[in-house]
Amino acid sequence: MDTFFIEFRDPLFGIVVFFVLLFVLSFLSYWWGRYKSAQEHRDLESFLGKFESIGKGDKLAEQVQTNSITSESWLLLAQSFEHQGNYEKSVEIYHALLAKNRDPIFQKDALLLLGKSFFKAGFLERSRQTFLQVLSNAPRTPQALHFLILIYEQLQQYDKALEVMESLEEISTDTLTEKLYLECRRLLSDHRIGLDEKASRLITFYEQHRRLGYMIFEWLFTYRPMDGWKHFDQSLSERLSDVLWRVSDDHLDLDIISSNTYLRELFSARGSLNLAEGSSIFELDILIALHRCGVAKSTLQFEYTCHQCNQISFLPFHRCPHCHAIDSVQSIMNLSKERFEENNSLQ
Repeated sequence: MDTFFIEFRDPLFGIVVFFVLLFVLSFLSYWWGRYKSAQEHRDLESFLGKFESIGKGDKLAEQVQTNSITSESWLLLAQSFEHQGNYEKSVEIYHALLAKNRDPIFQKDALLLLGKSFFKAGFLERSRQTFLQVLSNAPRTPQALHFLILIYEQLQQYDKALEVMESLEEISTDTLTEKLYLECRRLLSDHRIGLDEKASRLITFYEQHRRLGYMIFEWLFTYRPMDGWKHFDQSLSERLSDVLWRVSDDHLDLDIISSNTYLRELFSARGSLNLAEGSSIFELDILIALHRCGVAKSTLQFEYTCHQCNQISFLPFHRCPHCHAIDSVQSIMNLSKERFEENNSLQ
């Protein structure tokens, strides 16, 4: 028996202990992986069971389950439905694929696409739960964090959006503008803060960071125009054309306007002042010429474009509704017929 006994001081004892520990750790790691995989599948089934089908897509789901077409091809078909605005069919395909394909990487991609479809369709709570499901298995997923921020922003839950932003900052470097934007939106939505304090904070904010100029000066010229002129950044004159066009004649700063060529042309075109005889900008030049002739039947209407994705919107925005870029708005001037209110009462 002494032949098979190994003293604890014997070098072989350490080797035996090492291999025993290695076996135990391998065994535990294997079964832990099996347990986690089974748990993820149960979580996914539980998640899919939360939502009823948006429409009658049983036949389409059956085709996904029984057809020999690859999952990648079904994903392309679902994305084409999404681009057409048919979110009902795209969601139905994503649901069927998630129930069919158990590959973790594929499930993560499909869940991201499903969350985006819910977001575009306006189902914000479903979208939120979908992205939370992605993050429960893959916490370092920038796309899921980004869309979660968009969801909380639309729900005006800016504190939660900033909490998610802290996680996004750890895995992404270019997040400063978005963080400042959310802080600014939280400030403007806080009804406990007075207008004067908001104006003071916004001015300090812009002087420190020199970002979000359109958003900040739009608010200032709307609620505190004299503060807007006092701290006006003249490099933003053209970007703020639509905002300045709406400032009433009683709130104009003649000293700043007369010192800026573009502003002289803009307000001469509006007919508020007579400081320019023409302009290199076609629309302003036409309006100035009409006013000089005594004809005031035209004005400017504005459209808005994103300088990143070049999509056009009829309403101003601070975050592009298409590509979600921040502070990317550019105004486009259009000549329009002046509209006069008429009393059409039958009395």
